[in-house]
Amino acid sequence: MEFAIEIARHTRLNFIKLIEGLSIEQLNVIPQGYSNNIAWNFAHIVAAQQTLCYIRGNAEPRLALEAITKYQKGTRPEDFITEEELDLYKEKAFTLLDDLKADVDAQLFNNYEPVTTAFGVTLNTIEDAVAYFSTHDNLHFGYALALRRAVLNIEQAAVHNFSAN
Repeated sequence: MEFAIEIARHTRLNFIKLIEGLSIEQLNVIPQGYSNNIAWNFAHIVAAQQTLCYIRGNAEPRLALEAITKYQKGTRPEDFITEEELDLYKEKAFTLLDDLKADVDAQLFNNYEPVTTAFGVTLNTIEDAVAYFSTHDNLHFGYALALRRAVLNIEQAAVHNFSAN
């Protein structure tokens, strides 16, 4: 389980590097053909970890419920995600991993409610949830990489069209 948490830590570090290379406006762009943006994907992975581990594990989440439900599965960006809000998720991305490790060690998750994921696998224990959310984080990092390419292509096309006139 510690290895899965380390994978998540590295994925989140790479995600933050991707975020820091873009403006807040770029992070909020939803390119044609997409249903969300880079900022939403990042906040989503932090929120999803709380849902998969704490809520399904019948433990008190370490993130405010509003901050979880705003980015849970099935949501979309409803408004502009500010730098301040994104900074909260960037900070929590790592502290929540540390909290999770401590809470697993303290055996806080004794009554896990099984759930079948979009991948078609059933999570029956906190150990299953930890293994899964690190995979889930990587999936959304991949989405963010594709979104980054689309956002930069939009800007390049706009510059090209402008200079062609």
